[in-house]
Amino acid sequence: MKRLSLIIAVMAVALACQAQLLWKVSGNGLGRPSYIFGTHHMAPASMIDQIAGMNAAIDGCDIVVGEIEKDSLMSQESQMKMAGFMIAPVDSTLDKLYTPDEYAEVEKVFNKYFGAMGVKLAQMKSLKPNAISTQLQAMQAIKYFPNFDANNLIDMAVQERANEAGRPSLGLETLQEQIDLLFNAPMTEQAKSLLEACRQDEFFQVQSSALAEAYMHQDLDKLMQVMTDATMGGDSEEAMEALIYSRNRNWAEKLEKMMPERACLVCVGAGHLPGAKGLLQLLRDKGYTVEPFK
Repeated sequence: MKRLSLIIAVMAVALACQAQLLWKVSGNGLGRPSYIFGTHHMAPASMIDQIAGMNAAIDGCDIVVGEIEKDSLMSQESQMKMAGFMIAPVDSTLDKLYTPDEYAEVEKVFNKYFGAMGVKLAQMKSLKPNAISTQLQAMQAIKYFPNFDANNLIDMAVQERANEAGRPSLGLETLQEQIDLLFNAPMTEQAKSLLEACRQDEFFQVQSSALAEAYMHQDLDKLMQVMTDATMGGDSEEAMEALIYSRNRNWAEKLEKMMPERACLVCVGAGHLPGAKGLLQLLRDKGYTVEPFK
């Protein structure tokens, strides 16, 4: 449960150090600066215009770099691939992973979020437990963003705005890498995580609210408090290494090769940005000047 909770937090939360969302990377031989923007995968696109310096960063870049490149993520082929990995083996559907009482616990929470839409858990029992978990936690998060629109979210919208300005897109990771992160854990572990998350539904509602509030108010202290909460898995060095630190190192190495060739606007969930092993500090360690950009 802690591992899955940390995955959701990292993938959803986006706030950088010192209540700053947009950063400039310069020096160390770069002819032109690059920029790093912290996103929230549930935040509305309308927030772009609240980010001081965003238009200047788009104008100043040659390419926009997301965790996954927008068009490849949204293609029909990618959507079908993602859907395929969300399907459980025939011997591991929800009704086979749980006792009747456990299934009822999951069903109760599922109906709380999806019942009004006419969607029943029985219709979704062929999905892997982590697929159900991500949907539940997304529903918890989006209620705190009044302008939520699944087709108009800030991280994709930044890429779209840059594309409209003639800047192409690239991704730091492949779709397969993110699929592996979410859906390739053993089925028994996924089932346990989903059950525990349902049993602590009220707690996760509080956490989702705190994360959204931290982002909207750019409150770093509150954000870090939530992100490092032991109940979110933040005390697990193994989970942090797998979900954050190793990815940060990979991204920093890729950016070190990309930035001398083209000025980049990098858009990633800003749970990756702060701290001694965060992306910003890793770039500083490589000799770059990393500072807030307004």
